[in-house]
Amino acid sequence: MSDQFKISWIDRGRKPQVAPNPDYPDGKHIDAGERPACKADLPYMTHENVGLWIVHCRQCGSSAGITMASRRDDPVSIMLPCKIKLH
Repeated sequence: MSDQFKISWIDRGRKPQVAPNPDYPDGKHIDAGERPACKADLPYMTHENVGLWIVHCRQCGSSAGITMASRRDDPVSIMLPCKIKLH
């Protein structure tokens, strides 16, 4: 993990209710679609419950919340719009 990002976990305290999507056996890459962007790799398969990763870029201040279900189809990375390079 890069020191550029602060990544925090919020546990919702319950187990996933549906099966993972078989189209993403190694996780998904989330892309906000705006460029330039900051890429954060997310901890993968590290929790047992449904929850939320809060990702904050320490360099530009961009932040996002990414829901996770503790399944194989969870996001493994996110591209956040870079606040410094957009202005």
